[in-house]
Amino acid sequence: MASSSSHLPSSSREDQLRVSVQEPDRPINENSPLLSANGDSSRPTSPDADDADAIDESQETKSFWYLVLLALGIGGLQLAWSVELSNGSPYLLSLGLSKSLMALVWIAGPLTGTLVQPYVGMLSDNCRLRWGKRKPFMVGGALATIVSLLFLSWTKEIVTGFLGLFGADPQSAGVQNSVIVVAVIGIYVLDFAINTVQAAIRAFMVDCAPAHQQEAVNAMASRLTGIGNILGYIAGNLDLPKYLWFLGDTQFKILCAIACVALGSTILLSTTAIKERDPRQDGPPHRSDRVSLYSSSPSSSQLSAYPLKSRRYARCSSSVG
Repeated sequence: MASSSSHLPSSSREDQLRVSVQEPDRPINENSPLLSANGDSSRPTSPDADDADAIDESQETKSFWYLVLLALGIGGLQLAWSVELSNGSPYLLSLGLSKSLMALVWIAGPLTGTLVQPYVGMLSDNCRLRWGKRKPFMVGGALATIVSLLFLSWTKEIVTGFLGLFGADPQSAGVQNSVIVVAVIGIYVLDFAINTVQAAIRAFMVDCAPAHQQEAVNAMASRLTGIGNILGYIAGNLDLPKYLWFLGDTQFKILCAIACVALGSTILLSTTAIKERDPRQDGPPHRSDRVSLYSSSPSSSQLSAYPLKSRRYARCSSSVG
């Protein structure tokens, strides 16, 4: 009996031979920033050689001090956060806020975090400023945090002085209640600003650290968070008006001033020392190509519009889902 392969067209026999001489499957390199559509990590998915070179450069092992500067802002932010948590309650009680209403005030942290951080992440993902995706939100959030801290610590003087222009008695119940209301609003605005900075810094760390050093930069952020907490709580136990009287006449005013200096300096160092990839290379964001938070997986057209460094995560997420 004649072999069945003899009846196959020549093109089919050539395909069989081509398949038989294919190279064996190569293992996936987990450290590669990109995976091609067929899972081969040996080739960049972008046809642009410049983008591929930029990706390779971004995956080079960074030094210890690079990771410190990359995560430095989280330490200054945590010092500001510890000042609010450790001294905010005594300060609000000194203004006349009742203890029963204190819980409604401190729900501001988780509430603003739930609402603000995902939204800031979405806005920064679609930011196309030459300065970078995350830096504008880091600097803007830090400035808002500094203004909020200073306003909160001087709320009584600001409100009573403003109402005094209209002849209001600073000791009246109406003025005192106004001070409390404005201070509570200041707490919410402060938490809004803090969560903006936190979301931007976390995304900044993920973007700028190589894939194989993500654990290292997160560990560095945890260390700096602990250092910020320690310094904030230690400063709260010192008699600061005795030594830093020029920053304010109360403990809370001086602590807020210290937190502002710490946050501003750490954010300034981090944003000036670390170079962020120019997001304009990703092209303009397309609203129609954005993936819904509740969608199961991105389509091929949506995936092609992603920034190069995000495609691997999108493919992995869709395969897990």
